[in-house]
Amino acid sequence: MAVLIGMSEEVRGKKAEIDKDEFVIGRKSENDISIDNPTVSGKHCIIVRTGNRYMVRDMGSTNGTSVNSREITESGLKPKDILRVGSIEFLFDATPGEVIEKDKESTAEVEVAPGPAAAPESFGSISPFGTRGREARKLWYMLITAIGILALVGVFYFFYILITDH
Repeated sequence: MAVLIGMSEEVRGKKAEIDKDEFVIGRKSENDISIDNPTVSGKHCIIVRTGNRYMVRDMGSTNGTSVNSREITESGLKPKDILRVGSIEFLFDATPGEVIEKDKESTAEVEVAPGPAAAPESFGSISPFGTRGREARKLWYMLITAIGILALVGVFYFFYILITDH
């Protein structure tokens, strides 16, 4: 039998067996799992069991439902999935021997490029602010030069005043 195990502080360690074909989670007391949390809607989501397959469907909740940090409207569940209802997290698990079909969206395709890996040309700088333009560097050089010239003029003026007063 499949179970939901509470992971968040409000439900930590609590287990709920999914013992019927439609299992509703929400804030209302008539739900199969009632969670008193402002991020959980009255009827937040439903877990539907068809044979050995489990699907979770969001019921138009305000704060959404996600499986493994991916926002969903409907998704298959498999053992060790993390189901988030509002801000409350559960671990979905199934007893040994149950065959849970994998969600079609959970497969990934990897493309292997020939040759050595290289950074894209757009990665000229890893700075989040981008590369500095040459114009900005030229402006700084001109500003530092102008300040240096003013400092030299000031030093010469100081010595001029010292020499002419005696």
